[in-house]
Amino acid sequence: MTSLFETLSLTCRCIRLEELRVDMQIGAYEAEHGRPQPVLVTLEVWVPLPQDGCRDSLQAVYDYSVLEKIVRQTAAQGHIELQETFGDRILEQVLADARVAAARVKTAKLQACCGARAVSVETFRCRKNILP
Repeated sequence: MTSLFETLSLTCRCIRLEELRVDMQIGAYEAEHGRPQPVLVTLEVWVPLPQDGCRDSLQAVYDYSVLEKIVRQTAAQGHIELQETFGDRILEQVLADARVAAARVKTAKLQACCGARAVSVETFRCRKNILP
């Protein structure tokens, strides 16, 4: 039986936006309110391979510049209590594009735990029609 990730790797391209830093209002604790915090966002999207082969043109591929816009616009919408909520909002927008078969987001708060590089939350979503 083929796993979901094997199916994705055989049928899709994975596009990855790695560790985009955004300063945003995030956190459930009182001390986190009223001040921006740095958050790193890594976003992966799986886009089906074109059926007619790869053409060397922007129209033939997924425009990954939209990923940065989604992250920055979501971060700018005002205070978000939880990293989970932030990630879910990003995934909702990414998966609104019918060309995206699956997506994974990882958010990492750099100031959440003294002594740790970051505290991160990762979420994966896929369209039901691609499940093996």
